[in-house]
Amino acid sequence: MKLTVIGSGTVVPDGKRNSASYFLETGDARIMLDCGAGSLHGLNRFGLPWQKMTHLFISHFHVDHAGELASLFFAFKHALRDKRTEAFTLAGPRGLDRVMNGLEEAFGSDLFEPKFPVSVRLLDPGARMQVGRDTWLAVAKTPHTDESLAVRIESNGRALCYTGDTEYSDELAEFFSKADLLISECSFRERKEGVRHLSIKDVATLASRAEVRRLVVTHFYFDVDESELKNELQMNYSGEVIIGKDGLGLTVD
Repeated sequence: MKLTVIGSGTVVPDGKRNSASYFLETGDARIMLDCGAGSLHGLNRFGLPWQKMTHLFISHFHVDHAGELASLFFAFKHALRDKRTEAFTLAGPRGLDRVMNGLEEAFGSDLFEPKFPVSVRLLDPGARMQVGRDTWLAVAKTPHTDESLAVRIESNGRALCYTGDTEYSDELAEFFSKADLLISECSFRERKEGVRHLSIKDVATLASRAEVRRLVVTHFYFDVDESELKNELQMNYSGEVIIGKDGLGLTVD
């Protein structure tokens, strides 16, 4: 599996960090995880095969994770260089159909009817779906919004997990167990009561309890000093720590 970070930021405008978005290439599946601001042009900027994308997973409906859905379909309709017949699946929590209906009302239903098959898959916590010959995607509930989901993708004996947005949860630590790579939001330096996001210590605890092999942290609401952040995370987590940045490419092996 090959991962590219398209957006390592938040809703805060940042010249170096797009909003949340990641691209995973594995076997015959090319999967985008979330689609926040800047992700559409990031696909091209980082040389990703967006025209052959097979799946897009949306973790929840906050704008910094789903705000470029309409733009992506606009590109599918008007910017493909080669004819495409391969099907595309949009997957996410219950309510995704409501989001798509709202976008159709705003921009016209024909925008979401490119010249290849498109399906929308609504996922309940605990759902598992096949996304390639040897690739499976599973989801679990996160404590963030009513609908928010985390995702685990397994392919050829390897596992990549993504928190989406969440606060700490023992159940998530179990869901992420033994993953080869965990992409985790790391919103705040210290926990903010009543705000359902992860602090630095929360992230390290989550990764440690899940016993994941490598940890990529993203989604920062604070100014990042990479060496300082890495040292803080390694106080409570003994695996490899990688500070996420736009354009970062990693192999999950």
